[in-house]
This record gives sequence, structure tokens and C-alpha cells, in this order.
Amino acid sequence: MKGRSRRRSLRLVAAMLALGLIAAACGDDGGGDAKNTGTTGTGTGSGSATAATTTAAAATPVKGGTATIQLFSEIATLDPVKATGSGGSDGQRMFALYGGLMAYDGNKQKMDFLLADSFKSTSPDNKVWDLKPNLKFTDGSVFDAAAVKANWERCQVAANGSPARGVCAFFTKMEVSATDPLTLTVTNASSNAHLDKAVERTGLNYIASKKAIDDKTDLTQKGIGAGPFKLDEWVRDSKMTLSKNPDWTVTPAYLDKLVLQVQSNEQQRIDSFGTGAADAFYTSVPGSVEAATKAVKDSYTTKIEVTTGQTFVMNNAKAPFDDVRIRTAIIMAIPRDILATDILNKSIPAVYFSVPGTPWHSEGSKLPTYDVAGAQKLIDAYVAEKGGPVKFTMLAFLQQTLDQDRAKFIISSLGKLKNLQVDFVVNDSPTNIGKVLAGDYQWSSWGFPAVDPEPGLWNAAHSNTPFNYSKYANADVDKWLDEARASTDATLRNANYKKVFDQLAKDLPYFPYIVTQNQFVCSPKLVGCTNYEDGILRFDLLWKKA
Repeated sequence: MKGRSRRRSLRLVAAMLALGLIAAACGDDGGGDAKNTGTTGTGTGSGSATAATTTAAAATPVKGGTATIQLFSEIATLDPVKATGSGGSDGQRMFALYGGLMAYDGNKQKMDFLLADSFKSTSPDNKVWDLKPNLKFTDGSVFDAAAVKANWERCQVAANGSPARGVCAFFTKMEVSATDPLTLTVTNASSNAHLDKAVERTGLNYIASKKAIDDKTDLTQKGIGAGPFKLDEWVRDSKMTLSKNPDWTVTPAYLDKLVLQVQSNEQQRIDSFGTGAADAFYTSVPGSVEAATKAVKDSYTTKIEVTTGQTFVMNNAKAPFDDVRIRTAIIMAIPRDILATDILNKSIPAVYFSVPGTPWHSEGSKLPTYDVAGAQKLIDAYVAEKGGPVKFTMLAFLQQTLDQDRAKFIISSLGKLKNLQVDFVVNDSPTNIGKVLAGDYQWSSWGFPAVDPEPGLWNAAHSNTPFNYSKYANADVDKWLDEARASTDATLRNANYKKVFDQLAKDLPYFPYIVTQNQFVCSPKLVGCTNYEDGILRFDLLWKKA
């Protein structure tokens, strides 16, 4: 599609006040352990541990058909301004409906461009995005610079509570060119050599119709975008039915229909896949992958390993987790090996904050080892100083049965400690997510899934971002992260990230408990399963065998 005749393009110029934004598609700027297997199978249907050879490469794509994909949780809204962009929640729906300006390929460590042609620097303080020409939103309106500006301005309105405000709040000026309606100039307040990754990872990557925004359409329910599919019906906590968008020209988009089902029970997702009721399902549980690929001959997976993918997050701004002794004691009292292998079905327990094998891995980022006696001493010291018993409440997700199993296991493990009282409350996913975003919690399962420390680590640990849900603040960590964000020097960046991970292992604002691989298990009849970012499925590349 590149270089076709009479092509127009939408360029977004990001001008820096201090240092120009430099393209972050460098091959060695981090993310070295991310593995996106694309359509390479990991199951043979016969229990073999060797990778199966997918049939996708040799087959000829077929247009038409319906694919049913099972996801593990429902979302609260289809409005991009409210989106986290996470592959474990709304990112799947956002891509189906809105497409995406860009898609970060964790395997190749580069940015692929979809609705945007490029994101390149034209001068020391500029970047230019070239977007696809002549696209239309599903309401018939034009996708131009004004539409992008309207979406990003909504992000800047504090009352909208956008999870992407940690990015858009730094935009000091946005101007549509007076001579080219496809050029938007964005001025950023601080140096960020990786703004493309920051935009791609958040709801800023998904652009809603400006007409719908101007008409005050309730995007919560309708989701009017320019993606590969358009919404037919949404039955909450059940399924979303979508039809192919005829105006999507970025890729062929073979399927006529896409059905996204919500199935919170891990075993039922496996069973549905085994019977053919689902063509693919999302999981991060190795045992589920093993069972499903054994049940369905020639099934395959598409997966990506992420940093700090599954964590428990503790609110450092509220007692008792405002004290590092309690954060440490709780972690020491949880046998992560049993949690990973037994409760989470053959998962790999996390040993470090950083990921072994990556350029930023540090042996100094080791998590506390299991030590109930040591944990009790820390609690006793806290109680002697501040009184007791220590009390806190855990949030568990109604739509995620594994999360409730995790919570019960942890409460049982912590039951060995004296002067500690733990409760847990089960809410639906939108309620719990809202509580964490608002800081109205003490403990919750969460995740900071990213295939590169920028923007993932900056979001999770920098004090000057609303993504920092643990409310953690450390001036040294802020400094190291800012230096890494402003640089394209891989040596400097990785050295700084190591220091950050080492400090996190001391302060323990949150902690990873397993090594996470987000993935889809796909039927051999469904060809083209491919992930981007932290596990979002490229629905536009899927097709069904006749």
C-alpha cells in the first residue's frame, strides 16, 4: 500500500520543547525478551512438546465466515478516552472497532503502522505521522487531523478520567495545519524520545469519529471508529457481535463476522475450544495451553512475553501498605512457587522484578524469598509501633475465577501470621478497575504488561503519572526513568532500567508473582492469529478455512 498513486497522508508533527522526538523503532532499545510467535504452533494435538508447523503460511486466504473468540473479562465502555489499551481487557475491543494508529511488534522491536503511515522526525524537534488516506469512520465522516485532535483533547479533560492522561497531559499545543487538513502539530512539554510507544500503548491509539464526538454520541455503548469491524450488538457479560467494515482498507480483513464472547471460567474456555464452540481463546495459563493444544489437533498459539504482566498492586498511599515492612511481610508470606504451579496451572513463579534474558535484567532485582518467620517479625515490629492487628481488604474480580482462586490461596497463606486480618471483596471487572484507577483500594490483582520498559515501566513506577496505581514515589527512580525516556542510547537506557528494578525490589510498591505470557490458542481452521503490543489479536488478519 505504500507509495500508491494519488495518495494523501495525515501527518502528526510532535515538536519537543527541549529535545526532538527520535523514532523509537530501534532494534536494540529494549524489549529483547519479548517473543511474538505469530502463527507458529506450540501444540500438535498429540501432546508433543515440539512446536507444530502452522498451515497458515502455505494456505490461500479465504474471504467470509465468522470467527468466535473467547475473552476472560467484560469491559465497561467502548469510548477510547476511557480505554487502558490493555490486551487483557479493552485493547481487544478497541482494535476491532477503531483499528489503531500503530501496532508495536514485540518480536521485531519495531512499530508497524496501520492508520498511520509513519512516525518519523523531520527536524531535530519534530516527528511526522503519515496516516492512511481516504478512510472513513463507520458513520461516514472523514478520518483527518481534526479527528485525532478532537480525541486527544478529550483525553486532556480531567473530568473524563482518561487512563492516557499520563501521555496527553504533556501536550502543550495541538494545531491542525492551515494548508493541509491531514497535518497535526503536537508540542510536548518534556523530552520523550519514545512518544510513539506511549501513544500506541494507550487509548490515544484508538480514534473515534469527530462527528460522533461533536454530536455528543454516547461512545460508551456505540464505539464509532474506523477499524476493521463495526458493532452490531453488545450483550454485556455475554458477547459482542461485529460485522466487517467495508471502508477498512489497511488490510484485507477477510472475516464477515466477529463474535467476542466473555467466558470468565478458564476450564470452560478450554472446553468450548475443544468442542469447536470457540475458534480461539485468550489465556496466560500454561496448563490451559497444554490442555487445549492436546485436545485439538494442529491447534497453535500466538503469544508474547511481557514484563511485570501479572502483579499484586498495593496502595502505598494507604495504611497498612504505606509502610514497606508490611509490603515486604506479605510478599514473604506467600509461597509463589505453589501459587504459580498449583493454583495457576503450571505457571512459572517470578523470582525477579526484571525479566531474565532481557537487556535490563538485574540480579539485584530479586524478590523476597518465602519466609513466614521473617514476615512475622516485620508484622510484630509494625504492631509494636503502630498497634494492631494489621487489617486490609483484597479486591477480587467476579468475572475471573482464577483471580478468586488466587485471593483464597493468599488469604489461606497469610492465615499463618498473627496480628493480621485479611478480607476480600468480589466485584465485577469494571468496578474493580475503577477502584484501582481512583486509588480507592488497598490490594488488588493487576498488571503492568509491556514488552518494553518504555512506556510500561515509566507508567508503573514514575511518580508523575496517573498510571502509577500503587501511588509509589521515589525521586531517584523518577530521575532514572526520565533520563531513559529522553535517550535513544541503549546502554544508558538499560543501565537505568536495571537501577529502577533494583530499587523496586527494595521498595516493593507492587510485585510480579509469575512470568507472564499473554496468548491466544487458535483452531487450525482459524488462520492468521497474530499479536501486537501485550497480546492484542490482529482480527483484521484472521480468516477461516472453508
